[in-house]
Amino acid sequence: MKNILEVAQENNLNLIEVSILVELNKNYPQTIEIKDVTNDGQVRENINNLIQIGFVEKRFQKYRIKK
Repeated sequence: MKNILEVAQENNLNLIEVSILVELNKNYPQTIEIKDVTNDGQVRENINNLIQIGFVEKRFQKYRIKK
């Protein structure tokens, strides 16, 4: 599997998206709630973008990185 930085460069991810992936990767295979990371609305948009790209999966109201 590619590391997160390679994925970020290939998919033109921003720093917030990379940070989200790093945080989710630390907690894998557990899922975490957004509120455990931040309450910032911009982060929510970035998580939704990562879901659309296919790097993050949503399970109920929690999220985890796809491996």
